[in-house]
Amino acid sequence: MALPARAPAPLRSGLDRSALLMRALGARAAAVWSQLSPQEAERLSEAMQNLPEDAEAEQQAVQTYVATLSTQPQTPMTAPVTIWDRLSQSEGSLVAGLIQKESPQVIALILSRLTPETAAQTVRALPRALATEALKRMLSLGDVHPAAITGLELALKTRLDQMSPARASGGHEQVARIFDRLDSKSEQKLLSSLDTAEPGAGEKIRAFMFTFEDLANLDAASLQTILGSVDRAVLTIALKGASESVTTAFFSNITQRAGDLLRDEIEATGPIRRSEIDAARAEIIELARRLVKRGDILAQDVEDELIE
Repeated sequence: MALPARAPAPLRSGLDRSALLMRALGARAAAVWSQLSPQEAERLSEAMQNLPEDAEAEQQAVQTYVATLSTQPQTPMTAPVTIWDRLSQSEGSLVAGLIQKESPQVIALILSRLTPETAAQTVRALPRALATEALKRMLSLGDVHPAAITGLELALKTRLDQMSPARASGGHEQVARIFDRLDSKSEQKLLSSLDTAEPGAGEKIRAFMFTFEDLANLDAASLQTILGSVDRAVLTIALKGASESVTTAFFSNITQRAGDLLRDEIEATGPIRRSEIDAARAEIIELARRLVKRGDILAQDVEDELIE
């Protein structure tokens, strides 16, 4: 006598399959949770709670996920296709050496097309007077005639080897993005020089800047979101020698025990180079900016104060 055929498992929705996979992964899925929006995390948590306990289904979800990864075609790495891509992937000192004989207006245009990281490195490597003049012109950089862009690209191609254009962006906000990535010493010197050359420019640039000190002005929910997303080792280095306002803000949003452990870790790091601390703080600032853009945290507008 033939045994009755086993009924096929009911098809599950994509949300249910994701919930099974996340349940199976457990703590190993922490990195995935950090990438979800609050709404997505809430939906997924609810789906996980509503699913019945089914170890076999969870194991199947993991196996299906692994099998899907193994069958997906590998996306080939695309090589840089523009002169600006290649310059942005170069060391700032190399770019500075390449452009320092150009006029401040041309340097401003070049800086506006680089990534903020490379532009900051380039500004740091340029003579201060030249960097100040270039940033001053970048504040009012407008549309550039295509013929001028083409001529600049051809000139750079003869020195660096090939490529083509992208769109320039100037103004105080773009300059602020460069200053966001400078170390504190260079930032203060260049802002002072720029403010002298262009009165009022420093204040306008600072209005667009988001500094490590600004984290102290975030609300508790925003700080807790950052704490849940940042790498512990990066936070430990970033808080080394931080101001009282920043450390108070962070420590007031974790438990007493967690705060004691974090203080011990900071003390145990010993002396750390200023450049390492600046890099760690820049990483947290960039994280905060991404969270603001996604709407996961709210940036405090210093001009939007509450009146009792």
